[in-house]
Amino acid sequence: MNQNVEPIKVVENSIKNKDFKEALSLCEKFSGSLSKKDFYYLTSVCYRYLNEPTKALLNLDKLIQIDLTYGRAYQEIGHNNVLLKNQDKALKAYLRAVRHNPSLQSSWLGILSLETKNEELINFVQQNVIYLKDLPPELKTVISFTHEGKLSRADRICREYLKEYPHDIEAMRLLANIGRDLNIYEDAEFLLESALLFDPNNAKIKYDYINILTKRQKYGEALIHAQKFYDEDQDNINAMKLLSTALFRTDRYMEAIKIYNKILKLEPNNTDVMLSMGHLYKTSGEIEKSISSYKKAYKVDKYFGDSYWSLANLKTYKFSQKEVSALDDMVNDKYISEDERAFMNFALGKAYEDQEEFEKSFNHYREGNLIKKNKALFNLKDFEKECKNQIEVCTNDLFQMKSNWGVDSKSPIFILGLPRVGSTLIEQILSSHSLVEPTHELPNIISTALRLNERKAQDISSKYPDILLSLSAPQLKLIGDKYLKDSEVFRTDKPYFIDKMPNNFRHIGLIKLILPNAKIIDIRRSSMSACFSCYKQLFAEGQEFTYDLKDLAGYYNNYVELMDYWNKVLPNQILSINYEDVINNFDESVNKILDYCEIPFEQQCLEFYKSKRSVKTPSAEQVRQPIYKSGLDYWKNYESFLNELKDNLRY
Repeated sequence: MNQNVEPIKVVENSIKNKDFKEALSLCEKFSGSLSKKDFYYLTSVCYRYLNEPTKALLNLDKLIQIDLTYGRAYQEIGHNNVLLKNQDKALKAYLRAVRHNPSLQSSWLGILSLETKNEELINFVQQNVIYLKDLPPELKTVISFTHEGKLSRADRICREYLKEYPHDIEAMRLLANIGRDLNIYEDAEFLLESALLFDPNNAKIKYDYINILTKRQKYGEALIHAQKFYDEDQDNINAMKLLSTALFRTDRYMEAIKIYNKILKLEPNNTDVMLSMGHLYKTSGEIEKSISSYKKAYKVDKYFGDSYWSLANLKTYKFSQKEVSALDDMVNDKYISEDERAFMNFALGKAYEDQEEFEKSFNHYREGNLIKKNKALFNLKDFEKECKNQIEVCTNDLFQMKSNWGVDSKSPIFILGLPRVGSTLIEQILSSHSLVEPTHELPNIISTALRLNERKAQDISSKYPDILLSLSAPQLKLIGDKYLKDSEVFRTDKPYFIDKMPNNFRHIGLIKLILPNAKIIDIRRSSMSACFSCYKQLFAEGQEFTYDLKDLAGYYNNYVELMDYWNKVLPNQILSINYEDVINNFDESVNKILDYCEIPFEQQCLEFYKSKRSVKTPSAEQVRQPIYKSGLDYWKNYESFLNELKDNLRY
């Protein structure tokens, strides 16, 4: 064997040459060099070609235990069950294969050969067969790699293809989807926007474009495009889904419910819609309807983990013993996806917490976090570097030199810090005032930072925050104006509005340059309480530092140090509020917040829990209740499991 040839290539060449016994022998020979995943897959392929499907399936069962989402494994399961004349099992396997990897043409054809009754499914499969038949091999590979999580390889192949065929619409769409999966939303938006210029009637491009606008929380723009898409074809189920989401995100709840119900008439078992309706009812304070929607979802699909976590995330819902037992059984099912397993573990964490079985509770929180940690992109060293860069660039000299260069507006009130430390309570207090508009956790500041940086993450050649040194007064004003303009979709005519994005503490320098008169409230909680509250919360996206106790400690340490620095270079411009002080000295704290914001006192701020406004955070139900002190030191129930956190915290 050529020493430069990888063992996997040697095996694959033998398979291509139809020397299956030799390939099987090579698998055994190179078992120490091949990954377990490659070993079981290649071995199963050899056994199938040698007409030994039972042996193949034994290897595939081991492969699935390694990677539940590996589409090619399910395709092989389908092929082998065809050999064994187990048509039902083969069909189920092919369906699962294309769900995980839609580039698998053999699986689509396998479905067509086995499915004879479901006309809707047959039509759908035929469309995909035609799509793949006309697709260049390079792009088939891109789809395959994308769905196997090999995003860097998919990105490279797609870019190389686009160099040769720069106006290939499908290649642009696939590259945008890779950008979406890598959380590079701005690049994805640009690609899809460009693709629409070339092909404005392409339904797939429209769908992906509206989705990415939603991902970027550009809900106003998403609504405009979604409404147009729907108006063009009101029977298009995808158009309905996009419009209902956009209506929900722009607080047009009654209109959203109408579209959701329309979808459910066409797709009565659509669990995603049931889940979305549950979220809507939760946001609007209709908790019984919310619970009912979540339960409908798991009754349709008992493995629908998000429905259980959504019930737990109400914070006030208590699981029945029957529900807990069902979750205990399902969470260990080897065939459920890792995402479902994460949802179920977090739900069980909350369930056992409510039963005061804290060791069991912590074990499930830990398992859920481990699953999420394995997929997370957060790197503590990169974050530390980011904080240091802010300190090095955003000096007192910079703020003095560019004082009042931005937009002269007192409208924005930023509430920031860590998530789950009481920011929703502060928002609820302020938004109970007649002059203050709540909005959302707006992504605009973070998006601005990314745009100034011209890349996803900071590295040695990052432009942000260094670029702040060279921005002119007109440029800073333009950025500030854009921020205010983008927030208008969530606002009425009230003079003040709240931006509650917690991560904005990383960009206070940028905020003060573009909006020098903006108010900034830093809400804090005791370090152990703050960090553990994050650890037991499964966030929808972002906040990837919360999946590991050591990362949490490091993040908190850097947050405190960066905030100390902001207070040093921006004296008396940031209000620091301690959550424990708010709870223990409520009236005094409310007056302090209102005075800082230069807003006159109103009694309803003390009676914030009476507010009927929508709340989109996990604390929705908690802030609809009067102040209570029971949760202040709740972390102590878990103290014996938190040594790693305690040992790494400096504050």
